[in-house]
Amino acid sequence: MKSKIQIIIVLALSSFFTLNNCSDELELTNPNSPTPESFWQNVDHAEGGLTAVYAPLPTIPMFGRILVGLHLIHRSDIANPFPQSNVNDAGALQVRPENPRLIEIYSEWYKMVARANQVINRVPDIEMDAARKQEILGEAHFLRGFAYFYIVNLWGTSPLSLEESAGLDDLFLPNSTIEQTYAAVIEDFSIAQANLPQDGRPPKGEVGRATWGAATAFLGRSYLYTGNFSQAAVELKKVIDSGIYELNENYNDNFTEEISNTPESIFEIQYDGNETGGWGGSGGNVWRAQAWEADIAPRNYSSQQSMSVNQWVLDLFLNEQTTDGGEDPRAKATLLWNYPDAMIYQDPFVETMLGDDLDRVWVRKYLNFRRENSLTPGAWQGATNNWKIFRYADLLLMYAEAENEVNGGSQAAMDALNEVRDRVNMPNASGLNQAQLRQAIRDERVKELAIEGNRMFDLNRWGIAADRFEQNPEFRSNSQGVFIRGQHEYLPIPAQDVQSNPNLIQNPGY
Repeated sequence: MKSKIQIIIVLALSSFFTLNNCSDELELTNPNSPTPESFWQNVDHAEGGLTAVYAPLPTIPMFGRILVGLHLIHRSDIANPFPQSNVNDAGALQVRPENPRLIEIYSEWYKMVARANQVINRVPDIEMDAARKQEILGEAHFLRGFAYFYIVNLWGTSPLSLEESAGLDDLFLPNSTIEQTYAAVIEDFSIAQANLPQDGRPPKGEVGRATWGAATAFLGRSYLYTGNFSQAAVELKKVIDSGIYELNENYNDNFTEEISNTPESIFEIQYDGNETGGWGGSGGNVWRAQAWEADIAPRNYSSQQSMSVNQWVLDLFLNEQTTDGGEDPRAKATLLWNYPDAMIYQDPFVETMLGDDLDRVWVRKYLNFRRENSLTPGAWQGATNNWKIFRYADLLLMYAEAENEVNGGSQAAMDALNEVRDRVNMPNASGLNQAQLRQAIRDERVKELAIEGNRMFDLNRWGIAADRFEQNPEFRSNSQGVFIRGQHEYLPIPAQDVQSNPNLIQNPGY
C-alpha cells in the first residue's frame, strides 16, 4: 500500500502556524522558535507547512473522536444520546457555549484555516518545482475549503478569515453570512480542482492527501448544499465520468479495520494508531486513531453513556426486501437489535442486553467486534478503521438528488440511485415522479449512510431539522432534550471567542 501522508508535526511549528504574529507591540523574539519570515524559505518548508494543515484531521478533538462521535453522529434524528455532562451535551440538546468539547473542535478547525492561509500566502514566493508548488497550493485550498465547509455546517455563521493574520486586528473578525462562507468554500474547491492532477493519483503518491476527485466531489456537494442543483449535477457527473471510483462489491468493506482506501473512497481520514501518543490536538505526539467507538457502542460495552438508535431507522430498513425476498444486508451492517443469533462484540445479544436495552436499537457500523467491548485492547486510541469522509455511494446519491431537482424523475437520477441499490440486491426504483424520487433518495441516504456523520447536515439543507424533532419528541427520549427551532440547527460559538472578540455575535438562543 502506498504510504500515508505523514502527520507528525513538531510543537514549535504548531504554535506559530495557529496565531502567526500576535502583536508587534510586544517586540519579544524567541531565537529558538521559527517565525513566518524565517521559516518559509525552501521546498522542505513548503512541504512541512502543508503537512501542518493536515495535522488536526486525525486527532482526538477532530475526526479521532470529539467531532465524529459527539458533533456529527449524536446530533441527528438517527441518534438518541444518553445524557453525559460536558460530553453528550450537543446531541442531548443541552450544549452551552462554555462546553469544553465544543471549544476543542472549533479551535482545531481554525488552526487548519490559519495554517492554510500561511501556505497560500507564502508558498508562491518559494523557489521550487513548479508542478509540486501548484499541487501544494491546490491541497491548501482544498483543506481550507474543507475546514470552512464543516464550520458553516456546524455553526452557520462564524468568522471568515482568508488572509494570513498580521496582527491582533486581523483576529477580531465579524460573523460571516452562510452565503459568504459558501462562496469562499466554492472558490477554494474550484482552485483545488484546477491545481490537482486529474489522473486520480494522490500528490506524492501518499493516500490521505487531497485529490482532484475529492476537490470535485466537495465542489459538487457545496453547490448541492446551496441549492445550485444544475451546477452540482455538472461537477458530480465529472467524478462519475472520470472512472476513478467504483462501489466496493461488499458494502461492509467500507467500515472494517482490515480494509482502507478502497476504490469507493473519495476522501478518508488516515489513522495510524500511534500507541505512544496522548490526548490533545495537533502539535506534538498525539493519538491519531479511531477513539469515537466508545461514543456510539452500546452503553454497557463502553465507559461512556453513548447512544441508542431511534426505531424509525430500523423500520426503514425492514420496510422493503431484496429482489430475492431477503433483508437489506445494510441493516445488520449498520444496526444491532434483538434478531436471532445477534452478537454484540463477543457475546449473544439476548444474554447481555437486558431490560429496556433488549428492546432498543444500537449501532453496529464501524464497531470492532474482535474486541470484548469498545475499549479493549488499546483503550481510546486502539482502532484504525479509517473514517470515510466521502464515499462514491454518497456521490451517486447526491448526483441523483441534483439531477432529480433539475429534471424531475429523470432516468439519469434513477440510474444513479439504482447503482447504489444494486450493490445490496434491492429492487430498482422506476416510474417515480419528482416528489416520489426525492423521498426515495432521502430514504436511501439513511440506509446507505447512517452513522457516517452527514445526516444533520442533510436535515438542515433540506430545511426539515426542526420539523423532524418537533413532530417526534421521542427522538430524544434518553435525555429528554427538547429541540428549539432556530437554535439547535447549529452549535453555539465558544463563549471565549465571543467574549474576546467585540465584533463576533453569538448564535441565536445561546
